[in-house]
Amino acid sequence: MAYQPSSWDAGNMQIGWEESKQGVDFNVLIDQIEELTGMAKSKIAGIREKRSAMSIADMFDLQMAMNKLSQMSEMSTSLISALNTSIGAMARNVK
Repeated sequence: MAYQPSSWDAGNMQIGWEESKQGVDFNVLIDQIEELTGMAKSKIAGIREKRSAMSIADMFDLQMAMNKLSQMSEMSTSLISALNTSIGAMARNVK
């Protein structure tokens, strides 16, 4: 039976297999982090423009944006760390 390449979509992360290589596309994570960074920067710029007229709602909105950015960055780091650990374990067992 011949090898049949396949792929599946885990949320928005495209993961695909080919006969010669396996890979994970991290561009989705990078794009989301860049989008959240831009959102946080625009909220900070908006607060700077208002100066003394800023409201508590603006501060909570900024806090929520920064929280989302922090969570996405932490998730990306954890995912890469887990992949590194699993690949290292597989490499040790290939001896």
